[in-house]
Amino acid sequence: METSLKVNLIAHTPEPEKVVAAAAKLCYSKSGATDIMDNLDKGKTDKFIDMLMSLGHESPIEHVSFTFAIEGVSRVLTHQLVRHRIASYSQQSQRYVKLEGFEYVIPPAVKNNKEARDIFEKSMKKDQEDYEKLAKILTNSHVNELMA
Repeated sequence: METSLKVNLIAHTPEPEKVVAAAAKLCYSKSGATDIMDNLDKGKTDKFIDMLMSLGHESPIEHVSFTFAIEGVSRVLTHQLVRHRIASYSQQSQRYVKLEGFEYVIPPAVKNNKEARDIFEKSMKKDQEDYEKLAKILTNSHVNELMA
C-alpha cells in the first residue's frame, strides 16, 4: 500500500541557542556551564552566535539535538541520509521486522501516469507476495536447522 510522509518532533534541546552559546563560552570562561547559561539573555546569545558563525566556529552547534520520527519515505531516501554523518540514525530493520503489507513510496513520475502507476502497483503487490513466501521458506529452513 502506498504511504505518505509523516514527521513528528519527539524530543529536542530546550533553549538551543543558549546551549550553543554556553558550550562555546565554556571554552574560555572560569565559570561553569550553568552559570554561563543563567547569565545569557536573548540579545547576548544571538549576537554571540552570529559572531561564532562569522568565525566559522560551528562545533558548539553539535550540542543541540532534535529527534524526529520520520515515516513514509523510501529506502532510497533513508540510505542517502545515512551516507553523510550529519546526525544519528535508527531505522526499522528489514532483517528483524517482518513486513506484512509493507508500505512504499510511488515516485512522482510514476504516480502521475495511470499506466505506469498500474504497472508499479501490480509489481509491488507481487513483490509483497514473493517477500512473504520467501520469509516463510527461510524461517522454516532456519527453524529446521536449529532443531537438527
